Amino acid sequence: MPRGKRTVFGVFCNEPSCPHSGERLGSMRFHKQDKMGKSWKEHAAKLEKYCPTARKRVAVKLKEEKHSSN
Repeated sequence: MPRGKRTVFGVFCNEPSCPHSGERLGSMRFHKQDKMGKSWKEHAAKLEKYCPTARKRVAVKLKEEKHSSN
């Protein structure tokens, strides 16, 4: 049974001092809006992830990914 539409976002390194800034770190799924009325942008604003190239936790940039609609 479907639980609501979620969008897949690619997670990318956003550290300017990192030589491989823009490296893909993974993916995340967010609802366009959660039950409390928060959008995915509000959740992603404070999101940090470990970057193995920079060897520290960095702020990330999210990009919506297109997937097949089968």
